[in-house]
Amino acid sequence: MKIYFFSSPDISGRSAFRSNYVRQNLRIVKSTSLIFFIFSLVIRFLFSFYDTSHQAFHHISDFNRANWITIFIIPIFYLASTFTYKYFSSKNLKSTRLSQLLVFAFAMFLIICAMRTTFFSMYNPRNTMLMYMLGMVIVGTFYTFAYLETLIIIAATGLTFALMLPYYQTTINEIVLNNVASAILLTVFFCISRYIYSYRADNFLKIKDIEEKTLEIENASIAKNEILGVVAHDLRNPLAIIKSVTMLMEGEDCSAEDYKENIEMIKSACDKAVSIIHDLLENAQNEIHNHFDLEETNVDDFLSTIIEEWLKNKKGQVNIIYQNAGKPLYANIHKEKMQRVMDNLIINAIKFSNPNGNIDVSLSHQNDDIFIKVRDYGIGIPDDMLPYIFDRFSKARRNGIRGEASVGLGLSIVHQIVKKHNGDIVVNSEPNSGTTFTIKLPQMQSA
Repeated sequence: MKIYFFSSPDISGRSAFRSNYVRQNLRIVKSTSLIFFIFSLVIRFLFSFYDTSHQAFHHISDFNRANWITIFIIPIFYLASTFTYKYFSSKNLKSTRLSQLLVFAFAMFLIICAMRTTFFSMYNPRNTMLMYMLGMVIVGTFYTFAYLETLIIIAATGLTFALMLPYYQTTINEIVLNNVASAILLTVFFCISRYIYSYRADNFLKIKDIEEKTLEIENASIAKNEILGVVAHDLRNPLAIIKSVTMLMEGEDCSAEDYKENIEMIKSACDKAVSIIHDLLENAQNEIHNHFDLEETNVDDFLSTIIEEWLKNKKGQVNIIYQNAGKPLYANIHKEKMQRVMDNLIINAIKFSNPNGNIDVSLSHQNDDIFIKVRDYGIGIPDDMLPYIFDRFSKARRNGIRGEASVGLGLSIVHQIVKKHNGDIVVNSEPNSGTTFTIKLPQMQSA
C-alpha cells in the first residue's frame, strides 16, 4: 500500500475518491453528532442531579456553560449532515465544497470540545492531555481528509490551543512546554490522518479496479453471446446457400450458363460470409487496442483519393460529389482505419439511396475542428431507430432498399474508430429526406 503523506492519489482516481470519502464523512458526522449529543445529555443529567461543586473540576462554571453550548450546537450539525447527505451530488462542485466545509467544521468542533475538556478538568494540560489526544485520535481515525485539509485542521487546532492556553496557564515556561506537547499531538494526528487517508484511498482504488474488471468481463460475456448469435444466424445463411447450390450442381447436369450462375451464387455467399467474419474481427480488434498509431495527414488529399477509387470501381451505382474546404486541412489519423470509416459510411449511404442518386461528401473546418460530412438523399432513418444507430449488433439494423443484408456492426465500428481518433460522430436524418453523418476531428496546424 502506498502511503500518501505529502501527495494525493493519481488524478484518474482522485476525484471519484474525494466524492466517496466526502459522502462517508457526512454519514460519520451524522452518527458521531448523535452519539455526542447523547453523551452531553448524560453529562447534563449528572450536573442536574448530583452535586458537582466538590468534584475535581477547577473550572466547573466554564465546563457547565460549555456543556449547554454543546447541547444546542450538536443538533444543528446532525440536521445539517442529514440534509447535506440526502442531497449530496458528486457532480455538483458547490455541493461537494459545502459538504467538505460542514465536515471540517464538525471535526474542529470535536477537537475543540476535547481540548476545552482538558483545560477545564486539569490544572496543567501538559501533564494529562488525555481528552485533547482522544479528540485528535477520533477525528484522525474516523474522518478522511485530503492533504491540504489535514494541514488546515492542524494549523487551526494549534492556533486555537495557543490562544486558549494563556487563560489557564500564565507562566511562560509552562505555556511553551504545553505548546510543544500540543505540537507533538498534532504530529501524531497528521500521521494517523494520512495513514487512514492512504488506506482508504488504496482500498477505494482497488475496489474501482475490481468493478472495472468485472464490467469488462460482463461486457465480454455479452459480446461473446452476441457474436455467437451472429455466427449462428448470419453466417448460417451464406453457408446454407453454398451447400444448396453445390448439392444442385452435384445432383444434376448443368448447362454452362447455369453452371456459371451457380458459381456466382457461391462466390457471393462466400463474400458475404467473409465480410461478416471481417466485421467481427474488426470490432474485436478495435476493443482490444486502446489507441491507434496516428500520422499527420492532409485530409483533403486523403478524401479525394477515396472518392476517386469509389467513382472508378463503383461507377453506375451512385453519383458521389465531393466538396473540399478550399485549402489544405491536416489531422492526425490512421489512414487504413479512417478509410474503413469512409467506406462504411458510403456503403451505408448507397444501401438506402435510389440508383443513380447523389451522395455528398464534404470537408470543412470551424475553430480547431475538422468536419467530414457524408449525406445521402434516400429513405432516411426512423426516429425510433436513431438512438441505437451506433450500437453493436444494433436493433436499428435493416436491409437496404435493394435487399442488402446488415449484420449491425458497420456503424458500431465507425463509432469505435472515430472515438479512438479523439473525435466524434453524429447523425441527422429525416424519413424520406436522407441522412447526414458528421465526423468531427481535431485539426492540426501543419508546419
